[in-house]
Amino acid sequence: MSQQLSRNAPTASLIVLIALAIGATGCDRPRAMGQMNQVVVASSDQIWSELSADIDEALESRAFTVRDERIFTITQIDPGSEDWGNLRLLRQVLVIGEHADPWVAEAIDRHRGDTPTPPAVFQVRNVWAQDQLVSVVLLAPGSDPATARPLLREAGSTLLAQYEQFARNRMFASGANEELADSLRRETGFTLMLPEVYYHREVRPRLFIFRNDFPDPSQLIRSVQVDSRPTAEVSFTPEGARSWRAGITSEYTDPVQVTESEIVRTRELAVGGRPAIEVQGVWTNPPGEWPAAGPYITRMVQCGERTYLVDGWLYAPGSPKYEYMIQLGTILDSFECV
Repeated sequence: MSQQLSRNAPTASLIVLIALAIGATGCDRPRAMGQMNQVVVASSDQIWSELSADIDEALESRAFTVRDERIFTITQIDPGSEDWGNLRLLRQVLVIGEHADPWVAEAIDRHRGDTPTPPAVFQVRNVWAQDQLVSVVLLAPGSDPATARPLLREAGSTLLAQYEQFARNRMFASGANEELADSLRRETGFTLMLPEVYYHREVRPRLFIFRNDFPDPSQLIRSVQVDSRPTAEVSFTPEGARSWRAGITSEYTDPVQVTESEIVRTRELAVGGRPAIEVQGVWTNPPGEWPAAGPYITRMVQCGERTYLVDGWLYAPGSPKYEYMIQLGTILDSFECV
């Protein structure tokens, strides 16, 4: 039986949407469709049957949000399929094969410079659509598909790094609020670099909340909060960080939150050269309230006589969350105590 549609089968609505987009553009190379975390794998069914587990390992990285969540969604298609003409217009395409395979040859024709000697992995832009990125795993003629395995790992690492950079770039589409960063530096003893779209308030002395709930807080909220205490009063442990966060979110977060007792992940790190502890976990609405939950990242940073709690949390029901977690992590990385 053909495996032209495998890991995630393209829905009829997706194919129709792409077809309509082609008709609407009226040009030879329409604009790419889909999201940066959607990858179409173009390979023969034979290669897919031999390499599907390796592709799964290379491209289906997982990140913890409220559960282990796939970062990429993958659709495999044999380019001999009638649906290939539409699916090759997605934003991210991974092609696997030899130079003699038409779908590989078309990508190579758009490659600038000399064609790498196989086995090789490289990227080409705008092969079948504008704003498209095509990753090519090029096999030597007649070679064993197993030679692609290290190339798939390389391609997967590259795509993940590019997706994370895309998330950071998109976060600052509204511009970086350098004026706020300078104001915080002068007046509060710390600074953060946030996008312009975030608004902020000091809800009590030394507790600052920065929030982005545009365009609709019922669908998406990204929030960062910063508090500080004398270092002598702080339990500098993962549980100390969780407990501190729980006290803030049960009173000042809108809406108030329950910080679950289980700490999912913890690590020690340096933030701006200062010792820090990071914990990740899940928040929920209080019992009896509308059921809601989301992930959080909390850091405690020792800054001499004061220790800071820097917390980021997300509410994005029904949506992939990794992009937003990268954005929150980037804001937390910008923290400095002064």
